[in-house]
Amino acid sequence: MNINLTKNLHASTLVELLCNRAKNQPDKRAYTFLVDGETDEISLTYAQLDIQVRTIAAQLQSIAAAGERALLLYPAGLDFIAAFFGCLYAGIVAVPTYPPRRNRPDSRFQAIAADAQATVVLTTT
Repeated sequence: MNINLTKNLHASTLVELLCNRAKNQPDKRAYTFLVDGETDEISLTYAQLDIQVRTIAAQLQSIAAAGERALLLYPAGLDFIAAFFGCLYAGIVAVPTYPPRRNRPDSRFQAIAADAQATVVLTTT
């Protein structure tokens, strides 16, 4: 018996795709991040990612309106992925950039932040 999962997972947006995968393939690995660039890895299943994303989206919806912009200040990793999808779920425009270095002025970061006119900033602790 052949089962075509792609037919059941048809989606026209990234939000629909993640929702469908979380529902139909919850234990399948969604993303893997190689911490050391080669072997030391952390990963999230579709269900784990969906839970994190919905939490972020709910918080965003309580403080910002759809269409507003959020500045995403994350180093590379799974936290960025969750925040990016959280913005998509909430209807917030994600503006990704690397966090500025401590005690060092960064004209590129300042230009991005000023141009984005973000009402929300998401980052790690």
